[in-house]
Amino acid sequence: MTSPATLSCRKGSKPVDLVCSHSPDVLDYTLFLSGIWLACALAISLRLLGLFFIVMPVGVCLAYALLRQTVPPRLLAVYTAFCLFIALLSRYRLMPDSWQVHFLQEAVIRQIVPIVGFFAVAWASKAYFRRRLMSGNAFFGAPVFLFLSLVVAPAVMFQQDVQYQGASPQATIPILYGSLINNMAIAVFFVAGGIFLTNDWRRYGGILLLLGIALASPLAQFKVLAVTMIVILIGVPGRLMAAALATALTLAYAVGLNFIPQTFALDPNSGIRLAFISDALTSLADTYGFGIGFGKESVRWRYEFPGFEDITFLPDTRSTTHAKMLEILSTGIHNSFFQAILRTGVIGFILIVSAILVAFPPNRLPRGVSNHASTVFITIFLAMFVNPVLESPLQIVGIAFLYGYLIALRASVPAVAVELPPVEPGRTQHCACSYIWPNMDGAHPTSAGYRSQ
Repeated sequence: MTSPATLSCRKGSKPVDLVCSHSPDVLDYTLFLSGIWLACALAISLRLLGLFFIVMPVGVCLAYALLRQTVPPRLLAVYTAFCLFIALLSRYRLMPDSWQVHFLQEAVIRQIVPIVGFFAVAWASKAYFRRRLMSGNAFFGAPVFLFLSLVVAPAVMFQQDVQYQGASPQATIPILYGSLINNMAIAVFFVAGGIFLTNDWRRYGGILLLLGIALASPLAQFKVLAVTMIVILIGVPGRLMAAALATALTLAYAVGLNFIPQTFALDPNSGIRLAFISDALTSLADTYGFGIGFGKESVRWRYEFPGFEDITFLPDTRSTTHAKMLEILSTGIHNSFFQAILRTGVIGFILIVSAILVAFPPNRLPRGVSNHASTVFITIFLAMFVNPVLESPLQIVGIAFLYGYLIALRASVPAVAVELPPVEPGRTQHCACSYIWPNMDGAHPTSAGYRSQ
């Protein structure tokens, strides 16, 4: 039964109205879960939606967030507003130029939509998880999410003959299990919940699934995630691992930028990514720190490395259709942070980094919850550091879903410092503080099951 409860803070702040609800309501199902489930079920085949993506899931998530009257993630909102301002300047060709040679006004809209979509889904996710955390079951519907993400999505992709970098549809499925596209990012959230917040078959099943995907997929990002989760599981604090991994990857890229040809000779994939970032920094210098704006390409026409065949990204524009050119101009540089610095300059870079860092798990969480939240943060960071998340609808839904959870979790932490109102005779009070940090079964974090974590 849903009943309102007013909590008064010990430190004298205003009372907070919280609603205990043990299952999602009509708004949850129609405006939020429906959109997330769609993204889980389609995975890369989300391209089938075309422009309908703006309506579902982005539009319905925005409507959900507005109807819930939840405060949006503030720093992410500021970054999104700044991007819209830069997009307006780009529309009228008021941004400085660098080595980019192509510009299409229609590309401005195409490139800004994923950023706005990320904000909309993240805002809705925050609203959804605020209610879930208060009601005691943040992992509601886990079997549905996992079935759609791990069974339905691969089946749909196979039926659509999806191919990854020339691999056959049969080989593509195990490869994409190791990606951090929408369905897999969301699956990681629930699998990690089973690993860190339970002590039964779900923990061991989650570990086996994690290791199986890491072995089956050649993608390094999932292998790094799997190793990190195992290290956390054996006792290293999650927050420490998250900070160490972010620092290590940043330093590795900083050093690698000085050895791009050598890196390309050892690993062409890593070498070309470093070349993208080097070009982004060149554009930053050419534009005096302002960025190139939207509507222009992010990668060069051709990349040349001694001893290797040229890599061509942009074909001859004279034989390229308008629609294809729009798609080409939206090719990202496989690093969301440097993509931000390329398009929105130093200010945009500071804003997006700040927006991500504010989601870092606070230190007042129980150990199991902290480790799970740290794994979620690592998933977000990995996805953004090695992929153009904010340029691709194939990732923004899943990563925004995770981001909204972390923001909601941080916003829920102060609720432990509140006092419950007197309980009416004959009734049992069981909401708010006792459910702020639930485990997979909705148990209180001070229960025996939680102490074991």
